[in-house]
Amino acid sequence: MKRSRAIQSSLGLLAVILATGCTSTVGGTPAAIGQSPAEQRTAVPDGQILLQEPGSEGPFEFGGTPAYDACLVLSMADVTEAGFTLDLGQAPQPQLVNWHQIADGRHDPAQQSSTSNSGQSTCNLPGPGGNLLGLTIHQSPFDHPDGREATERIFSRNNTVDKEILSEETIAGIRVVTTEADLGGWLVGFFGDDYYATLLADVEETGVAGRSPEQVRDALVTSVARGLAEGPTPPARYSYAEPYSWVQPPCTLFPAEDYQQSFDMPDIGRVEERYSMSEVMTTPSAQGGTQDHEPSTFVRTSCRRQNEQVANSVVGDSDVPPEDMVVEFSHYRELRGAEQDNSYDCDGDRKYDHPHGPPIKLKNVVGDGYVCFVRYGEHNPGFTFKVGRTVVEITSWNPSTYKDTQSMSAVLEQTSKDIAGRLAER
Repeated sequence: MKRSRAIQSSLGLLAVILATGCTSTVGGTPAAIGQSPAEQRTAVPDGQILLQEPGSEGPFEFGGTPAYDACLVLSMADVTEAGFTLDLGQAPQPQLVNWHQIADGRHDPAQQSSTSNSGQSTCNLPGPGGNLLGLTIHQSPFDHPDGREATERIFSRNNTVDKEILSEETIAGIRVVTTEADLGGWLVGFFGDDYYATLLADVEETGVAGRSPEQVRDALVTSVARGLAEGPTPPARYSYAEPYSWVQPPCTLFPAEDYQQSFDMPDIGRVEERYSMSEVMTTPSAQGGTQDHEPSTFVRTSCRRQNEQVANSVVGDSDVPPEDMVVEFSHYRELRGAEQDNSYDCDGDRKYDHPHGPPIKLKNVVGDGYVCFVRYGEHNPGFTFKVGRTVVEITSWNPSTYKDTQSMSAVLEQTSKDIAGRLAER
């Protein structure tokens, strides 16, 4: 596929502010596709096509400090071995969510509340029926200096919070305290010398034959404690099994230099990656106006980059505007699926149901399909285009991005062109 041509006109004649961080989906009901594991995978549940393995390029760093990757401490393989059932049947959500801080040390943790620390690294893994595993690891220099003390009070038998301490033990040299979570399941605290972590384990309705929810919880706690004791390791790498082995990680397609290019500042705040864990399907829907479409299968990924003013929502007064950008990729098994998705989003056919109004069609040349803004009510719109079997949608958090054509072009034009070029070169 040839590299996409440059955008020939500025990003639309839009002078209104429309939608935020939402995603569009071809009208229809997502459903799981049962798929046996690829031959190269071992101990991977049927239907799971997202592959996770340790990296080799060194740990993340924050302010020069080696940092944990929570999604390796709470790895998919360890979670499955413990007996937690991953949700492989619903889409486009839920997804594996991997979040981490990568600042260069300019962050001032004293400007944030000691009880609202976001953590160095977070990993969320969904289970069926709303069950969830969520691990957050806290390290200096990101967290407020008093953050650990506040957290330890919550896990203390003398705390002022009405929370029962179920157990307190030492695992792999780490103090581990287990309590009941407010909305079900358990909340577990891990306290090492230079870090602390919390695990939300909502596993009451999950497990495997012969294992109680408590046994699943205990296996997870032991696995996390051992991973923390090992220390920071290179972050996880992600890929997909066939027929999606061509899919690249979302933050490879949307690298840090794109954010710098759009906002003239580094993404020194949080970086968030999301991955569909299983292949999913959109089915035709008369309600959505897609009754003439063929069923299509895809996986969805996204990369979100922020500056400190967004990542640390309680940061002190700052003259720097909060800037956030999300790039979402819907990778289809077949070209037809991407064409149908792009058509639903952009071509303006009245048969399609668009709750917030028809798309704003643009004359930009990006990729090889329609280009448009998708309306999301009173919030910032999604800028979407297609390259081959992939549909891309870009959303920007700050409404000022959309105040005039010049602003939109400065933020979206070059980044969209570069992303299209990377996709075309696969």
